Amino acid sequence: MKTTQITVRNVDPALKQRIDKLAKLKAMSINDLVLEALRTKVGSSPSDNPISWDRYSGIMDKSAINQGVLDDFGVIDPRMWKISPDDRS
Repeated sequence: MKTTQITVRNVDPALKQRIDKLAKLKAMSINDLVLEALRTKVGSSPSDNPISWDRYSGIMDKSAINQGVLDDFGVIDPRMWKISPDDRS
């Protein structure tokens, strides 16, 4: 597939900062983030890969993590594993 390079000028500092932050949160390069935004806005997708892997990869912002739920994963339910109180260390 032949590609073309485009240069975007006059990007204000606030927009640049937002692009950098979103790229970092999505674990994407700035180029891939901008291409994804353009494809979404213009309504195009690359012909060889219409579904982008990062959209379905499960990457989330740290604020979306509920620490209480994560803490529950570290607790063993003795009834489920048939551990008697004497076996616990």
